[in-house]
Amino acid sequence: MLRIAVGLAVAVLVAGALPDAAAAQGTFAGTWHGVAAVNGMSCSFDRVMTPAGTYSEIERCGSLATSQSGIYKVFPNQTIAFAVTDWIPKQRYVMTSGYSGHYEPNAKPSGGTFRYTFANPNTLVFRDVNLGGTLTYRRVR
Repeated sequence: MLRIAVGLAVAVLVAGALPDAAAAQGTFAGTWHGVAAVNGMSCSFDRVMTPAGTYSEIERCGSLATSQSGIYKVFPNQTIAFAVTDWIPKQRYVMTSGYSGHYEPNAKPSGGTFRYTFANPNTLVFRDVNLGGTLTYRRVR
């Protein structure tokens, strides 16, 4: 019985020492801006994250733009995951021959899982867990 009580007390102390993932989401709240070269083109990423765990982002590369929105979850191991619930464009026009073509659906963006580091309270670095790329965001507000 004493062993169970001690084990329970240790578990409570360890759990209390872990960062609270819900509290960590508040540190992400704000408007963030990042810039990266994608296939030789300069692209900007404007992301808005709320304390409630939702986000929206517009990606611009030259004259092209896409957007996505969804939810995010912060984990205690410096990891954040994004799940896309809406995106634009949902379809694209494909030329078949001459001047004719048809519309095809665009796949839902994958969202992603990232390791994150705050270089300071207004600089956030994401490293893609699956693809390995990095993107640095600066807090705009």
